Amino acid sequence: MKSIWRAAREELRALLGDSQVRSILLVSLVIYALIYPLPYRAEVLRDVPVVLVDLDRTPTSADLARRVDASEAIAISGDAPDMAQATRLVQDRAAYGVLLIPAGFERDLLRGRQSPVAIYADASYFLMYQRVMQGAAVPIRQMGAEVEAGRLMASGAALGVARAQVTPATQVEVPLFNPAAGYATYVLPAAFVLILQQTILMGLALTTTRRRHGMDHPVWLVLGRMAAWVAIYAVLLPIYLIVLPAVYGLPNLGHVGDVLAIGLPFVLAAGLLAQCVAAVFRSDAVVQIVLLALGLPFFFLSGFAWPVEAIPPVLNALAQIVPSTPAIDGLVRVSQMGARLPDVAMNLWHLWALTAGFGLVAVLVETFRARPSAGPGDPQATGTPATRGAQSVSPRQTPASFPDLRSETRPPRADQADSG
Repeated sequence: MKSIWRAAREELRALLGDSQVRSILLVSLVIYALIYPLPYRAEVLRDVPVVLVDLDRTPTSADLARRVDASEAIAISGDAPDMAQATRLVQDRAAYGVLLIPAGFERDLLRGRQSPVAIYADASYFLMYQRVMQGAAVPIRQMGAEVEAGRLMASGAALGVARAQVTPATQVEVPLFNPAAGYATYVLPAAFVLILQQTILMGLALTTTRRRHGMDHPVWLVLGRMAAWVAIYAVLLPIYLIVLPAVYGLPNLGHVGDVLAIGLPFVLAAGLLAQCVAAVFRSDAVVQIVLLALGLPFFFLSGFAWPVEAIPPVLNALAQIVPSTPAIDGLVRVSQMGARLPDVAMNLWHLWALTAGFGLVAVLVETFRARPSAGPGDPQATGTPATRGAQSVSPRQTPASFPDLRSETRPPRADQADSG
């Protein structure tokens, strides 16, 4: 037990005593917590600018333009006389879509014929494209239903019958687990887990490359370091997984104990993975470059930016050895969907399996490092000068391989002796 506490104290001293590691583990988390969620605080994209091209210029076309402009998603930012000018506005990013009302729009409606309304949206930015299409399609469908219901009522149908024929089924949209149907509620819980993982990997891997070899048993060394990580992230983990979601108004249906039960093996698995990465690359400069390069692949392989169903099976199998993959799925189910630990048992066992696997590798690495070697760690190579000078000389070694000691034993010249 003393060996475990000694290893934990040394690990805490190494983590908090190194300014670079301290900035990664603490300062970067504060910066991410303040800056990263800001672009997503609006949740839903509103009032996307759209150019109107009204070739009909009738009260009905003006009514349709007013309906579209009144929608939450888009706003009519200008009125272009033709498609050529509207196209230039979209190319200049003054607008992200065009609403084209054709000539004869009102006439076709009065004659009972369909009158197509064209919607052009910038698909290079998917969120803009989605909002423009949604914001224009809903008012157009509503206006079409009112025109059809008016035509049926003019032919003698009752109001209720006309509405039932136009819209026989009423659509009720209920966004489950994301009441605002916003992007922040979707992306931030997963992003917080990825930020924690990236800082854990970089900070603990750098500490490992700069750490002196411990003299205790490898198992006690690894357990002591794990205890140090738990002590640090017992404060940081609740801030990121419980406090920050509440500050930014994200829905939270889970229990604190369930969130921490998943967070514990996640921290341990990520910390032990950092030990394995440091054992492979050894140099702190190489470790930083490698982990920075792996940040974006870990982001996509986590399964919320790139859907799991679209990830190739080989890459999806590789993603299962990254702690953030089961942690994101389990934490989202618990915090946003109200799941309990039995519901995420597979994620929990997955994280503990990663902890056990990476922990075994870390113990093997420490065992290998503890073996005596003939390199710089050999006692003979690091002994006193007297000890090194007493080493035997093989008769096969030639005199040319040793320094010429005659200059040191040659008697002084006469002039030197007189001057002395």
